[in-house]
Amino acid sequence: MASTVPPSIVVVGSGLAGFGVLRELRRLSPDAKLTMVTLEDGHFYSKPALSTALAKGKTAETLVTSDAAKMATQLKLDSRSGRAAEAIDRAGKALLTTGGPVPYDALVLAMGALPVRPPIDGEAAHRAISVNQLDHYEKLRKELPEGARVLIMGSGLVGTEFANDLVSTGYRPVVVDMLPLPLAQLVPPAVGEKVRDALADAGVEWHLGRKITAINYRGEVRGYVATLDDGTLIEADLVLSAVGLRPNVELAEEAGLEIGLGIKVNQFGQTSDPHIFAIGDCAEYQHGLSAYVTPIMAAARGIAPTALGTPTEIRFPPLSVQVKTTLLPINLLPPPRDTAGGWRCAEDDALGSKYVFTDTSGIVRGYVLTQDKCEQRMEMDAKVGEFA
Repeated sequence: MASTVPPSIVVVGSGLAGFGVLRELRRLSPDAKLTMVTLEDGHFYSKPALSTALAKGKTAETLVTSDAAKMATQLKLDSRSGRAAEAIDRAGKALLTTGGPVPYDALVLAMGALPVRPPIDGEAAHRAISVNQLDHYEKLRKELPEGARVLIMGSGLVGTEFANDLVSTGYRPVVVDMLPLPLAQLVPPAVGEKVRDALADAGVEWHLGRKITAINYRGEVRGYVATLDDGTLIEADLVLSAVGLRPNVELAEEAGLEIGLGIKVNQFGQTSDPHIFAIGDCAEYQHGLSAYVTPIMAAARGIAPTALGTPTEIRFPPLSVQVKTTLLPINLLPPPRDTAGGWRCAEDDALGSKYVFTDTSGIVRGYVLTQDKCEQRMEMDAKVGEFA
């Protein structure tokens, strides 16, 4: 006689990926035993909203859309917040935590990513704040003086969004990056120039093509002074680090799972151990890393039924991104990694710009839309999706 014992599924992490897969699991199985292990408080909030929260007047408290108790009740969770996942006993199928072992039939790693800490000299280099979760944002708010001059390390997606958010709220951002233009790894140079100029017109100070070599305290006056590789000194009241994230793979690596840039998974979201899955920023899918909302939700829809015993391939839609720069709105879909081809300008007028990336066969594999041209996003997603 077949066993009727409900499956026990453990999810490590309480971000969008963790709660996304928990919601899918509960939708598919009202009786499954679901356990969530997280170092955070277990509240649900939108991590992408962190880089636009200042302009919207949000505090850490008001960013929470559902508190931990509500989420636990709604999803019928055994919520174990404030606990660290220390190791995985693969043979015994148990997650070892600071609160004791948690047995599982399937384990889902939704552990996100960790801020990159570049090697920088100086007595105050460690004081740079990386905002990657709710308590980081709370720290930022507490340490941010009104009208502060804020040094931002990095002009990628997060750094540029924070610069936009800060300057729109009366702060004075100063952005330093080794690359020649903001968003340089995502958009063609002409769009990077438009972003730079739009934010500069609003008051953002740029130091591009430059590297921070040291951060020290400002002496008797509260704040910091950063030294650039050309000798330039930049004074700031606060330093924000946005130089990138790296997948959190330590737990998986110590357990002997296959690691690449992230925790490697197959088309079902399974790691090299079929009873263990990875999702979100910590996972390396077959097409590479996907640190955005759309792929997380798509992965959850494949992983949940697979973890419950019905193998279901993850179906990724076009993974387009809305860049939250209100001073120059942008929607983009980067071409797949290592795709040979180039950008060309398709439209450029008073309504905005449209750039498309075509491969060597002439097929559109990516796009960038600005301003009112962002309305073409669905049309462009469909066009790229035809060849995905």
